[in-house]
Amino acid sequence: MNTMNKQHFLSACGILLLMVGWTMQGCKPSTTAELGDPFNKLEGMHGVWELNAFLQTDLQNPLREVRDLSELYIDGEVTPMQVTLNEDGRYEVLLEKGQNYFGDKGQWSLDDETHPSYIIFESQDVFGTPLDTLVYNLGSVVRPHESVLDVVLERSCGDLPLLSYTFSFTRQ
Repeated sequence: MNTMNKQHFLSACGILLLMVGWTMQGCKPSTTAELGDPFNKLEGMHGVWELNAFLQTDLQNPLREVRDLSELYIDGEVTPMQVTLNEDGRYEVLLEKGQNYFGDKGQWSLDDETHPSYIIFESQDVFGTPLDTLVYNLGSVVRPHESVLDVVLERSCGDLPLLSYTFSFTRQ
């Protein structure tokens, strides 16, 4: 077989394979499915959340060392910190042990209701006067049927991240 015949033979085989592929592609059943409505991210946040773990991560350590500091909040005797996120945007924190990083009460919101990355707490005094605005990373988006909420507070010195605190809550 000379070079010209080999080229024609290979071209014919290639065309034949393409035609068989197109034919097989046409035999596949078409899939039609709907993803459904997206979950309401705000609805997933509503409820009473109880602290079940408090972790500290050293962001300067190349190994990202994580320390479990839950005993600062949870001792088995008193109720751990509870955060109530109401549908009307109000929140309240009940705390018997440990430091309150959220404020006692105020307004809460998400940075983006469809694709949230942060939860925002605007703490207020007993008269409703704004005290502070606190912005925390969300460990993940919470859907209405899920029971875990992770809130991450990062501490830095200027632009240099030093530590992060992860508050892990379960829905009550």
